[in-house]
Amino acid sequence: MKTQSDIRSLPKSHCSQTPIAALEQHMLNILRNGDSFDTLTPCSAVAAALYHLGTGGQRIRAVLALHAGKHLGLTAQDTQALAAACELLHNASLIHDDLHDRDTHRRGQPSVWHKFGDEVAICAGDLLISAAYLALSQLANVARVPALFALMHARTATAIRGQCADISRPDNRAATIPEFKNIALTKSGALLSLPTELALLPAGHDGALTRAREAALAFSIAYQIHDDLADADVDAARKPHRASATNPIGGHTACNVVLILQSDPDCVNAKMEAQQMGLQQLAVAASACADLPFNSGGALCAMCSQLQDKLECLE
Repeated sequence: MKTQSDIRSLPKSHCSQTPIAALEQHMLNILRNGDSFDTLTPCSAVAAALYHLGTGGQRIRAVLALHAGKHLGLTAQDTQALAAACELLHNASLIHDDLHDRDTHRRGQPSVWHKFGDEVAICAGDLLISAAYLALSQLANVARVPALFALMHARTATAIRGQCADISRPDNRAATIPEFKNIALTKSGALLSLPTELALLPAGHDGALTRAREAALAFSIAYQIHDDLADADVDAARKPHRASATNPIGGHTACNVVLILQSDPDCVNAKMEAQQMGLQQLAVAASACADLPFNSGGALCAMCSQLQDKLECLE
């Protein structure tokens, strides 16, 4: 088991070069702060959380928050606080997701539960959630902190509801398109909309929250469709379930949009139909991004363009 001394810190000279590098160090400092009473024998949850952050990740939510905060005129310190809150919360969800799904690896490394055990993984995820609120509490505009806390709780509750819907769906019943969209919207969309929403609130653009949420939700569906298209053949190769009262035609029960469409006798080409569904969602997302003030949705709009290229390249 790694201790705090085993976790490599980013050199200070590097941290000052980019906002993302500075953010990485900031998140590590937040986690280490609560364990400073015993640096020789750190809390196992702290060690596990530091290990998880050290495995990397694209930091997409941080990029969204940093872009929105900069374009909305927030200070660098406040923007960093928002970005850290979003990333810490998102990484907590990844630790818990791996535990629920029994995924043994994340980002090419052993997942937290697989390396440290179930109990430590639960504690590490909980610690990251708590750390996210600590990061958010550091906002200089203290008058908006209660509203930011309430918003972050609302989005966290939505993500939890999506996870519950995913794990409680009967294994012997095929998923439906509404279920697919609901899980994508709640599990992924809630925390993806949070970075832009958190930047809009202290900047005084409360009226733009709805469009920010619409953009993130539509993008989340498109992103999940892209993943499902990539995984369709692997999921289809899995042993199908027998017919039952809840799944009278049998077949696959994975919540993969391509397999769901294939179960519809009126669907001629499931992959093409899924591709078109994804492109339509990206158009909705891009339109909503364009409506956000001061190009605060520009980072997500760029992500829409990149994902569009990927979807259009799929056969």
